[in-house]
Amino acid sequence: MSILEVKGLIAGYEPGLSIVKGASIHADEQEIVVILGPNGAGKSSFIKAIAGLVPITGGEVLLDGRDITYGAAHLRVRQGLAFVPQTENIFPLMTVEENLRVAGGVLPKSEVQGRIDETFTMFPDLARQRKLAAGSLSGGQRQMLAVGRALIVHPRVLMLDEPSAGLSPKFVEMVFTRLSEIRRAGLTIVLVEQNARAALAIGDRAYVLVEGREAHEGRAATLWDDPVVAELYLGQRRHA
Repeated sequence: MSILEVKGLIAGYEPGLSIVKGASIHADEQEIVVILGPNGAGKSSFIKAIAGLVPITGGEVLLDGRDITYGAAHLRVRQGLAFVPQTENIFPLMTVEENLRVAGGVLPKSEVQGRIDETFTMFPDLARQRKLAAGSLSGGQRQMLAVGRALIVHPRVLMLDEPSAGLSPKFVEMVFTRLSEIRRAGLTIVLVEQNARAALAIGDRAYVLVEGREAHEGRAATLWDDPVVAELYLGQRRHA
């Protein structure tokens, strides 16, 4: 059974101007699902709409079979859907520990410290810098803090928008390695990513969005060499 099902989603920032035009995906338990597409395909708007941050005007979002299509973003977090945006995903002037404590604000107070300790066990680099301002972290460490903030509520599904954006190849590898480890611990991940090769290397399945609709779907391991993807994603035809 799919943990996350999105059916015919229509969404956009302005009434009558849809950016997402009927896109559908599903993610099963402990899968990494990658969403690819050319610039302007609506990938970020799609994942933000699933998270409750872009107005939805049609379609359905189901989490564990429960309809959450029109629920507020903070309620989706409580229901098990966590989202890491591409930018402004930490508070740079707060310490690492304060960032995690704020993220745990939706939890009962008695549980917060235990969840923070869990996060530091998962990310030892953050534990060593718990009293430092988050803005002083490296790019890769900041991204791990953003992921840690999302995981503190023990979500069923973790969604990320361009987690490798602006990172060096070393930190891209670090981030994707940690995402693979998190998946193996039992989490489902939905990942919007421009670095197609790196994302497909850790993914199970992938979708290609074009003009707000899913145009192609396949196994991540074989999608990079798929001629349909070359045409849709790279904008070119591969010749035999």
